[in-house]
Amino acid sequence: MNMEIFDFLKEMACKHGPSGHEYEVAEWFKSKFEPLCDSVTVDRLFNVIAYKKATIPTRDGSPAPKVMLAAHQDEIALMVADILEDGTLRMGTVGGVDPRILPASTVTVHAREAEGGYQKLLGVVGALPPHLQSEADSQRNYQFTELYVDLGLPAEKVKALVQIGDLITLNGPATRLLNDRCASKTMDDRACVGVLLEAAERLQTMGHKCDIYFVATSQEEVGSGGATTAAYAIDPDLGVALDVSHATLPSSRPDTTIPLDAPAVTIGPYVQYKLVNRMRETAKKHGIKLNTETASRRTYTDTDSMQIARCGVPMVLIDVPLKYMHTSVELLDMNVIRESGRLLAHFLNEIDEGWDSELWI
Repeated sequence: MNMEIFDFLKEMACKHGPSGHEYEVAEWFKSKFEPLCDSVTVDRLFNVIAYKKATIPTRDGSPAPKVMLAAHQDEIALMVADILEDGTLRMGTVGGVDPRILPASTVTVHAREAEGGYQKLLGVVGALPPHLQSEADSQRNYQFTELYVDLGLPAEKVKALVQIGDLITLNGPATRLLNDRCASKTMDDRACVGVLLEAAERLQTMGHKCDIYFVATSQEEVGSGGATTAAYAIDPDLGVALDVSHATLPSSRPDTTIPLDAPAVTIGPYVQYKLVNRMRETAKKHGIKLNTETASRRTYTDTDSMQIARCGVPMVLIDVPLKYMHTSVELLDMNVIRESGRLLAHFLNEIDEGWDSELWI
């Protein structure tokens, strides 16, 4: 990227976009893709679809292969489930939020103003202090019923501003760490949209015989509705999904994580194994380290929805390793974003009219 990756991550993390409410982040990603693609649209579900037409004609005059690339832009969040008499707020979830990460954190409540607009209210997540807990309470983890958001406002003011269903987002600005590492909220999966942008930028100086659709999908955290509808509309010949995966931790089993320093390709029943081999060959040819991950059934990414669109789409899944997933301090190696974009650009550069000649043999 011409823009420094940390600056991209820092700005990305500030954009509002819980599942089903991706309008703000979608418009921001639209502006990023526009200088790099032939057309960019935002559809009814807030998918950002950036189209880059083939720059090299096929030798036999056949239509260019259509490739759909998908990384989701929505973020996990909370919502107001109840407003208590003292003005504190109980929380429900939008996507997978673990209540154990919430105590002592700050959040933003997106509340309505009297004029019909919205304002952001800073709150803290409180819980019963250990001094007031029973011995049994201290031996178990927090549940959502035991946590609340305190806005520091009088109860009547809270009730005038806040409604049941108002969104609550985690606060986690991008923080640069040593060794080219960065921690932030929404790395899952907006960092992978950054990979798409990196690939699109590299393709500005690389020819390609395929029509490319870079898609920042919506609603992945609640069921991949965006990928489902985008894949139906595009009807691609093949697809590549990009998502984060669990990086190695001191307490993790080796078979459940991948190293932090390189992307990985997934092997499993939802991915086309010959496309996996092709991705590996591309990585080897261009000196890109590529690890391997396995998924015995579903991948729980946009891959699962894309591969059954219409009559089926052969898929490959690229994983960006990430520590502390679904928290406000998701941590990754910024070099992996660049290398993943380089891998993707070369893979696309080498797709031609004969790409599927041995795919089903």
